[in-house]
Amino acid sequence: MSESQNLPNLAIGYSRVRLLTFFGVGLLLTLLCAALAFSWQQGKSITTFEVAACNIGAVFFGLATCRMLWRLISARQPVVFISRVGIRDTRLAGETIAWSAVRKIFLWEQRAQKFVVLKLDPLVAERFSGGFLMQALSMMNKALGPDSAIVNAGGLTMDAEKLLETCKRYWGAGRPAPLDHAVPEPEAKPEPVS
Repeated sequence: MSESQNLPNLAIGYSRVRLLTFFGVGLLLTLLCAALAFSWQQGKSITTFEVAACNIGAVFFGLATCRMLWRLISARQPVVFISRVGIRDTRLAGETIAWSAVRKIFLWEQRAQKFVVLKLDPLVAERFSGGFLMQALSMMNKALGPDSAIVNAGGLTMDAEKLLETCKRYWGAGRPAPLDHAVPEPEAKPEPVS
C-alpha cells in the first residue's frame, strides 16, 4: 500500500474560538473608534483629522466585526478540503485544484498574517483567477504572480504552518513519481515479410 493510499480526506472549517477572538477584538476597536469619533471622551479636544480617522476606523472595524459575526453564525461547514487528488477552497472556487497542477507550495507572510500559496500551471491558474477574492489577494503582492492560488488560514481550525505541512505531504503523495532518467528503449521495427 503506497503512502498516498494511507492519507485520509481532510475537511477544515472555521474555529469558533478564533472567530470569537477576532469578533471581540473587532468589536472593541469599533467601539473605541466610535467613542473617539463622537467625542465621548471628556476633557480632551479632538481635531477634525482625528475625528475623520476615527470615523473611517469605526466603519472599517465595524464591517470587519459584522463579517466575523456572519462567519460565526454561518460557518457550520468546512471550507477547505484536502484529498489525495487535490485541494479545494470554497472561498476561492468550487473546483478542486489537482496536485499535478501545483508547481510549488510555500508560506507567505504579510503584516503578521500567514497564507499558503500554491503556484499553479498557467493554464490551470486561468480558471481560478476570475473570482474577486482571488484577484484582490493576488494584487496584494505582485511578486506572487497571476498563477498563484492563495489559501488564507486565518480563522481556520488549522494554523498556516500545519496547513503548509499538510499540503506538502498530500502534494508529494498526489504527484506522479519522478521517472528515472534512463534512455528509452527504441521501438521494435517490423520485420520484413518475404
